[in-house]
Amino acid sequence: MKKTLTNPDFISLLNSFTNFIKVKNYKTGKRNIYQSAVLDFLIWLELSGTNKIKQVTSKESVAYFEYLIARPKMRGEGTLAEKTIKFQLFALGLFQLKLLENKEIENTFFIPSYSQPHQKERNILSVEQIKTVYQHCENHQERALLSVAYGCGLRRSEIEALDIKDIQLLSGMLIVRSGKNSKRREVPMSNPVMEYIRQYLTQERYSLPSGDGALFVNAKGQRISGDQLNTLLKKMIAQTEQYELIKSDITLHCLRHSIAFHLAENNAGIEFIRRFLGHAEINTTYLYAVKNKKRKPITTF
Repeated sequence: MKKTLTNPDFISLLNSFTNFIKVKNYKTGKRNIYQSAVLDFLIWLELSGTNKIKQVTSKESVAYFEYLIARPKMRGEGTLAEKTIKFQLFALGLFQLKLLENKEIENTFFIPSYSQPHQKERNILSVEQIKTVYQHCENHQERALLSVAYGCGLRRSEIEALDIKDIQLLSGMLIVRSGKNSKRREVPMSNPVMEYIRQYLTQERYSLPSGDGALFVNAKGQRISGDQLNTLLKKMIAQTEQYELIKSDITLHCLRHSIAFHLAENNAGIEFIRRFLGHAEINTTYLYAVKNKKRKPITTF
């Protein structure tokens, strides 16, 4: 990538940031490491067709994060080290702070923290695989389960706790009354999701014992546990008879990760995804966005 700026506004912002770093008394070393990091970002913006700093949103931030992760080292083989990416993002945070202080931007763009994931990655289904599972569902309960797990992105514990009263078809909202950290949230349901759940409620659930009002119950009217829901999902996966899908060890949480990934690929707003999933932080969603380097437009089901 080139190392010079031609945009006069960006040149002015870089010079102003240099003064900001001096006032804050940050040690930059001979290489002016803070300025170099911001210079890289501004050059990337210029090459990407962004000409005004106020045009930068979380969409550009996600794309730049992708670029940093895939970017090759200046010397040697491989991509940038984790500590290098962390510093680049830290410098970008300082740059945003300066922009806010000088009122050069009115709205912040999210800057993720970054660390290499040390835990096993959860499998993510493609949209086509999700459609395949839907097509092989054998009853309305299975389609309803898939709809709340993938279509609404619920955690396993949230699905288990769902009651019939939490499904508000008139408003198109699903209510999670006590999510992680006991937080309540409203999740919008798409038209297909509402229809699948409506069919389950009117054609299957109504004939089962009411129990304690649980949405998902067994033949005796007992609330189905999270483990049992996962077992039901595995049965649904097996019904596809697709070897690659069956061997992937798909769980309900994999469906939650899948919808998050598909929303990010569709350039859904970061704040929307955070609220949709009930996250306190959105860093995980940035990791969804970099799993697929092709950035193909995807339509969720």
